[in-house]
Amino acid sequence: MSFIKVDRHTCTGCRYCEVICSFNKSEVCDPSRGRIKIEKDEIRGTEKPVVCRQCSKPKCVEACPTGALYKDEKTGVVLYINDLCTQCQACVEACPFNAIWFHQSLNIILKCDICGGDPACVKYCPTKTLSLVE
Repeated sequence: MSFIKVDRHTCTGCRYCEVICSFNKSEVCDPSRGRIKIEKDEIRGTEKPVVCRQCSKPKCVEACPTGALYKDEKTGVVLYINDLCTQCQACVEACPFNAIWFHQSLNIILKCDICGGDPACVKYCPTKTLSLVE
C-alpha cells in the first residue's frame, strides 16, 4: 500500500506542494485545486500538509453511496470516479483526517491519488517534507 508520508517538523508552509499538485492535475497554478492542503496552526505558528493517508479501511469509501470512491485492490490507493459522484459530500464528512474536500466552483471532490505512484508534490517539495512510502 502506497501513501505519502509527512514530516511535520520540516514544512515551511511555502505551499509549493499545493501549486505543483494543482498544475499536475489541472494544468492551472491554483492551490485551491490541489489534492494536498497546507493547514496552519495559528496557536503554534506552524504549518503541516494534509493529504489522503490511503487508509486500510477508508471511512470515505464506506460512506460513499454510489461507489465513486473505491480502494484499488492492487495498489491500495483510494481512487475517485467523478462520473459516479453525486456531490453529496458524505466522504468529506467521513474522513477523520480532513483530507478530502469539495471544490465549490468546480463542483468536484478533491483527494490525493498519489499521481499513479509518482507524486509531483513529493518530487518537488523543496524541504523534502513529503516522501512516498510503498
